[in-house]
Amino acid sequence: MEAKLNNFSDNLEDELKCITFPREVFPNELQAIVDDYVSALNLNVDYAYGCVLFAFSSAIGTKYRVKVKSGWFEHGVLFIILVGWPGANKSAPIRLFTSPLEKINLELYADYQQKLKAYRAEKASNGDAGQLERPVLMQLVIKDFTMEALFDALANNKHGIVGLFDEIGSLLGSINKYRSGKGNDEQQLLSMHSGSSIYVNRKNVEPLVIPQPFFNVIGSIQPQVLIKTLGNGRIDNGLAHRFLYLYPEDIKREDLSEIDVSEESEKRYEQLIRLIINPKEILSGSTDTKTVQMSKEAMTVYHGVRSRFNILMNNEMSEARTGIWAKLDTYFFRLALVIHVTWCTSKEDENLDIMEISESSAKKAEKLIDYFELMGLRTFNLFDRYQDPLANYPSEHKKTYYQLPEEFTTKEALEISPMKRRSLFNFLSDEHLFEKVRHGFYKKVW
Repeated sequence: MEAKLNNFSDNLEDELKCITFPREVFPNELQAIVDDYVSALNLNVDYAYGCVLFAFSSAIGTKYRVKVKSGWFEHGVLFIILVGWPGANKSAPIRLFTSPLEKINLELYADYQQKLKAYRAEKASNGDAGQLERPVLMQLVIKDFTMEALFDALANNKHGIVGLFDEIGSLLGSINKYRSGKGNDEQQLLSMHSGSSIYVNRKNVEPLVIPQPFFNVIGSIQPQVLIKTLGNGRIDNGLAHRFLYLYPEDIKREDLSEIDVSEESEKRYEQLIRLIINPKEILSGSTDTKTVQMSKEAMTVYHGVRSRFNILMNNEMSEARTGIWAKLDTYFFRLALVIHVTWCTSKEDENLDIMEISESSAKKAEKLIDYFELMGLRTFNLFDRYQDPLANYPSEHKKTYYQLPEEFTTKEALEISPMKRRSLFNFLSDEHLFEKVRHGFYKKVW
């Protein structure tokens, strides 16, 4: 992909209009399954494949990690947001493609209830529970929680926790809600994305140490809510950069299909997920992490991606956009791990060694990085539109803007503005400030 050095060039705008999720990064069988869901349920392709990526990452959890360099390891942690207007059918793909994880969560809960019943019966018959310890819920899926509850769930389930949100604005808007806005929940979320170990000290409660927390997050959001919840300070502190965005263009609502998802597709999809995640391993607490190596060829692919990002970052004036490439640099390894394990599980390529990420897996990760790069740029362009577009203009431009009426002609602008003709016309071409209604006639848009 051609390097993009100057924010939104005409070339980049064209790329943004035609970008689609690179479905070929998944095994052929999985593509056929997802396409069955897409055609039968009128799902957006980008949303569908993004949710599948998330589901397989969640199934992997802490079972595998990739070693980049000495002391640098990455799990497949993903924070994903589906961006779209109301009616874009964002919730359905999340619900459908994470349903095997929900089923496993219900199985874990049923096991907990059974053990709790036995515990209570023993306590009632003997006056105490004897040597029988009170059972602990090994939760996999979480939807509404305090940070303390999340820490407990992570401590109990070494495999990791999956956060599912129909509206992720509820998560972002509730941070620190139980602390009068004075807590460090947001910092904890930043740390968990980075995989940093967690140390929790609470009054009258045993300290918690979670050496490798795995917390995956997915949810949907409307553009205006996204701006409100992730704009401003959360761009500055890096939270907005930690998300991968699925923001397809021009989603059209269609008539309900007359066909349905085949029973074979439903069963096989769940089987593929369960080939990776085993509820019995979670219940036994025997989730041992296996360390996967990067092959020499895979690292060569990564260095190509990093070199391109270095050029972009060294020539970009916007710190906000620089942050996109900085986080995608780390995401390369996470995506390579998820794709590699998914392919190894499918057994479509028998030459793959699950303990070493191949060149082919790295190239697939590169395609995903290219896709999420453009999705990130589209999303941050949305942030830009709703921040102050006059902030970097000289005073005469600002004065001109505020003196202009809401709608005006070119003649009126020339009479009002002290600016030179060419400077004024360059100013009027700023689509964040003005819309050209027709030749010689403009209106303000900010």
